[in-house]
Amino acid sequence: MKISGKQVTAARDLLGITQEELATACGVSTHTVFRFEAGKAAPYRVSLDKIVSELERRGIEFTNGDGAGVRISFAKAEAFAKAGKAGNGEAGRRENG
Repeated sequence: MKISGKQVTAARDLLGITQEELATACGVSTHTVFRFEAGKAAPYRVSLDKIVSELERRGIEFTNGDGAGVRISFAKAEAFAKAGKAGNGEAGRRENG
């Protein structure tokens, strides 16, 4: 599935996170996220995979049916938030510093 920079922007907006927060969470530069969202450059495949995986881990679902879309799974987002508050696993380390 092809993911656009606009979909990543929409996903971040749904989650209420900044470009810097996303970049830090998935181990890419803020510049990479900024340029992709602005339509100035496509990231390397490995970087895009990290971005998409992190957003999906937080509850985002990308769709490309009749058109490109983004939605949030509240159940997945809640599970991510609970894992972060409990300090368990990767989510806890990333969210709690």
